[in-house]
Amino acid sequence: MINIFSILYSIIDNSYFLLGTTSLALCFKLGILALLILRGISEKSKNPLIKYLLVITTSAALIDFAWIYELIPHDYRIGIFIVRIAWGCMIVMYQSLTLFIDRLVDREGKLRSIQIILCIPSIIFTVLFFGLALLYFNVTTAEGRPQIEGYLRICAASYILFVTFISCIITVRKIKNTPLPRILKRQLKILIQLLIAPLWLSDFLQIFPLSTSKTWITNSYAAVNISALVITYAMYHCARKVIELRFLNFQDAVQTTPRFNFIDGFKDVLEQLSYATTIHELNHITQNCFKEAFNIPIGRTHLYIRQSNHTAYGIRQEPLNIIESTIEGFVTNCDSSVTDFIRKTKILSHDELAFSNFYEPSSSRTAVLKFLDQINADLFIPIYEKDLLLAYIMVDRFARPHEFYSNVEQDEMLVFASYLGNIINLIQNRNLETLIHREKELQEELYSKHQEINQYKESIRSFLTSKDQRDIGIIFFRNRRFSFGNQAAKELINVNVNLQHGHPITKALRMISRQVQEYKTPQSCMTRDTRGKKLVLSGVPSIEHNSVIITAYYPDISDLIRRQVESLKDPTKWDFLLYLETTESGKLINELIPGTGEVILQSKIRLLKAALSKKAILLEMAEDDLMPTVEILHHISLRETLHVLRVQGPAKNYDMAIKLFGINPIFGVEKQEKPLLEKLDGTGTLYIQNVHNLNLETQEYLVEYIKYGSWRIFKSEQRLTSQVRIICSTNQNLSVLVQEGLFLKELYEELKKNIVSMPSLLTLSDDELSELAQGYTEQAIETHDFKNLLELSDKEKGRIANQRPISFHELKTKIQHILNQKSRKNKIQDEVTFDSSYPIGDPEIIQAVRLGKHALRDPKMMSMLWSKFKSQSKIASLLGVNRSSVNRRCKDYNLE
Repeated sequence: MINIFSILYSIIDNSYFLLGTTSLALCFKLGILALLILRGISEKSKNPLIKYLLVITTSAALIDFAWIYELIPHDYRIGIFIVRIAWGCMIVMYQSLTLFIDRLVDREGKLRSIQIILCIPSIIFTVLFFGLALLYFNVTTAEGRPQIEGYLRICAASYILFVTFISCIITVRKIKNTPLPRILKRQLKILIQLLIAPLWLSDFLQIFPLSTSKTWITNSYAAVNISALVITYAMYHCARKVIELRFLNFQDAVQTTPRFNFIDGFKDVLEQLSYATTIHELNHITQNCFKEAFNIPIGRTHLYIRQSNHTAYGIRQEPLNIIESTIEGFVTNCDSSVTDFIRKTKILSHDELAFSNFYEPSSSRTAVLKFLDQINADLFIPIYEKDLLLAYIMVDRFARPHEFYSNVEQDEMLVFASYLGNIINLIQNRNLETLIHREKELQEELYSKHQEINQYKESIRSFLTSKDQRDIGIIFFRNRRFSFGNQAAKELINVNVNLQHGHPITKALRMISRQVQEYKTPQSCMTRDTRGKKLVLSGVPSIEHNSVIITAYYPDISDLIRRQVESLKDPTKWDFLLYLETTESGKLINELIPGTGEVILQSKIRLLKAALSKKAILLEMAEDDLMPTVEILHHISLRETLHVLRVQGPAKNYDMAIKLFGINPIFGVEKQEKPLLEKLDGTGTLYIQNVHNLNLETQEYLVEYIKYGSWRIFKSEQRLTSQVRIICSTNQNLSVLVQEGLFLKELYEELKKNIVSMPSLLTLSDDELSELAQGYTEQAIETHDFKNLLELSDKEKGRIANQRPISFHELKTKIQHILNQKSRKNKIQDEVTFDSSYPIGDPEIIQAVRLGKHALRDPKMMSMLWSKFKSQSKIASLLGVNRSSVNRRCKDYNLE
């Protein structure tokens, strides 16, 4: 350790190191000198204090130059000359420094008699040193120097250090006893503590040893090196600090480095402002913003809305407090010059105005400072709407006692005030609710368009990634027999069409052949292959007599929609035909309603549109079809949690309101669960069955959420945002209930914008009902070999048409019953496999049923089943496995 200090001391106690140190100090001071010169000659700056700084910096630079010249080989006469000039410059530097400090705290700028008296000895010492430099220029040895020179050094050094010390003491007393601007006090403290005190102490430790020596350089350079480095860094740090504090008005406002990411925080503030609907909310948002962004305690920031601007709108009818009365009196009675000054300044900062007024007093600043003192404010931010003072933000005096408000922070406050003014204006004119409602509608429309684009991408991807090759099979029909023209035809058909006359593919081929021979025109139809995939059959007449050429291929986009597009008169809905046939969402809807008639197609498109949006939905259909439809909507929306809220009868209390929105804690409701709009936020769907049974007050809260995307805690003004999908259903005529005053008109207006209804089977045409029944039949039968035997006959379809079911669920149940009877009648019940998920409407449960025992291996699937049933026995029965297997898996997955 001793060796390290010895090596370090030997490095510092070196003339070359001192040469580098003083060179660095000289360069730094020359840089400051250049900035001061540029500032002094600028038209903007007329401050006489710059002249003192020029003298101080020039003198300090000459002293450093004297050190550098002494450390390099030189002529002794020139070296002594420069040393004597440096001593004179040191006296000038310290005297200028004392005058500068005194002038800094004196706004009048006149030299007092005591200052003139103290300047006289300094002038005498300076003249003597300059005289010695000229009169004794030819001295070539140290012995030739006059003896009085040493005494002159001691006297001059003692005097300048004494004068500087006394000047600092006087300045410190002025800081404590005189009402100086806070910015100026901070500047003086920084100058004294970080620059003058280190400089004075350093020179005190150096000047007296040097003054007793006949040469400028002593035997030790360590102290001088350390002093030079410390003073240079102190000058740099001090200059940066005081310039940030508007030193000599180099800046128009206090400068600082921003520490808060205002943009990121301001996005959250804007979101809060967008949902605010009352003045009290704006005050709360303002206080939170100033706390987070500017570190101002919440209770020290106040937002005041001028009463003259909002009493006409009934926003507030309260008496003015003392501060508001003072502000109103000042705003109303102030001169036009003061009003113009406030508009030009934009934000009134007490510290900034006091500092500017200290050196450049004006009547406007004086009036504004007096006003800020009356209301005890650090900041006063007026908020204008055109030429009208709308409101103002006030920050209490000394809210941040150790920090000033920088130019960056003031700009950020003005940005916030600008947005806040727009919101206040909207609230006062009752337009904010309309704006929020429109914004929510635009967001929902954007979401719907985004979902449609995803559907389009998925439909295109389904064709690009299809494993089926684009092979075309060729089949010839002549002499009442079929023959395959290529290998592709045999692979696509995969049925002996000449022997299996009852097979659906054979029937389709014979129908096409018969129509082509009869009409002598091309004919086409769509059927399914042995794997259940759609297959297009297209026939054209052959040049041979009574011959037909039939092509078979898997359909492309045009084939899928060509047969259905004629049912849609609106071309804007053609895209949805594509989505129904090619996307997973469309396939789910086709399984729910397997028909392609005009009425059914319109219903499926409405259902798909509703599923792809975030808007609230009103379901009008048979009760048996409600849950399957809700499950489809929930699944397509990619939501995780479905909560069903059944309102069994007219609500006579507020239990439903509390479940939906919670309740104000002031009512002391114990064991209160999270409101559903909070619990399901972002991931859930809320299905309200029998929405007409909600009481009117609950309906008011519900319609607010549907319109604006934000909700209020019941019996409270606290507003929260949520992203819950709302689905409602009713078995009543809501328009009649609205007329009777039993249902809220505003809620009805919102719900009727997005009504999803199933076509009534009672009014459906026979063809569409027959097609629908055929679709359910194909869904139910998994064994393709017996489809021809089990398919519904015309008589059975006629019986269904005569005894029409009310709901789709009832139709499915009837078809399943008929199929079971036919399988028993034909004694093939053991060979036929029916789809076990056929009567189920939940897509997730359908997938689990189809997986059967394999669903036990999927933790996510088992977690879903447990959350829906909460019963191992029910899960085992659903999957067709033993309860012990389910129990073992539940333990493995911690589902208990």
